[in-house]
Amino acid sequence: MYALIILSIGASIAISRGGMGPKFVRVLSFFIGFSLIGVLVAVLAHTLFPISVFDTPAELGLSETMSVEPIPFMKKIYGVITSPLMISIYAGILLGRSLKSLEGQHPGIGQQADIVSDMFIKGFIKFLWITIPLAVFGSLTLALNRPGGIETLVKLSKVLPVYLGSMFIVWVLMVAISSRILGHGLGFMGRALVPQAVVAIATSSSMATLPATRVACDQLGANADEATPFYTVGATINMVGTLMGLTLISLYGMQAYGLDVSLGDRFVVAFQSMVYATSAAGVPSASIVLIQELLTSQGVSGDFATYITAIIITIDTLILDRMRTMLNTQSDSMSTANGLKLYYKTPKTLVD
Repeated sequence: MYALIILSIGASIAISRGGMGPKFVRVLSFFIGFSLIGVLVAVLAHTLFPISVFDTPAELGLSETMSVEPIPFMKKIYGVITSPLMISIYAGILLGRSLKSLEGQHPGIGQQADIVSDMFIKGFIKFLWITIPLAVFGSLTLALNRPGGIETLVKLSKVLPVYLGSMFIVWVLMVAISSRILGHGLGFMGRALVPQAVVAIATSSSMATLPATRVACDQLGANADEATPFYTVGATINMVGTLMGLTLISLYGMQAYGLDVSLGDRFVVAFQSMVYATSAAGVPSASIVLIQELLTSQGVSGDFATYITAIIITIDTLILDRMRTMLNTQSDSMSTANGLKLYYKTPKTLVD
């Protein structure tokens, strides 16, 4: 997968036109804008529906606390910029610049690299469609066979309407905004985005969805080769679904612990989740480990934070993480298409 990312980004840069910086600024504005929409909707959802999701410490018989060592903010940022995915992005950029420098001596080398990249991507997409049914069956089996898996699923089911409903609202808003910017009808948007959503829901992995994101960008009007560097970066730093999931679970956990959660506290947790989400790896349920640190940073005891993290994992594997991944990757494709459309300011994102 990392080799595929390096080759895809390198080939994209080698054949790209225009300044990468100005393009990325426009794409980044949509990354941030959609994330802020996610913050507002998540806070509003908890404010309107302060339901009881978890047992209280008294009900659990928890009296002692466990210390959890907080991770410094700069260490989190360092973890993001040195993650395997980001290293792959750096390598892809270096490869692309090298190919561009060789273009004078070997005309067409960028196009040849792009052809090879497309061959690998098409092969990987076929591999995904074969393995997706196995992945779905395996994750369902693991979730339901965990100790207390079925009971936990039933107990936590009342959080689903709020969790899924808030993410659906954000998705609708993103589609409506993108439809207006790209000049496509809602039916067109649905046809372009649904295949990507299917892969994201099935795999629960932003990385595994990258080839489908590439296709979605192309369908939305953003040349797939031109779009590759941007949605690949988005798979690391653009986590709308993850920040919403972290916000909601953390707020319900704080509420169960007995903390008085004011409106200001909700926004603090939401923006904290927005930062933390960038450190989540693009693999299934990777963001769950961040819940414990979010809770303890807000005054929740370590043992109760551990309980929240442990009890949420079953339903997270089964449903929650799939919806987060879908929203994350859909935001990547729409942000990329929107940003490139604004850069080129033409009916099509990239003029041949």
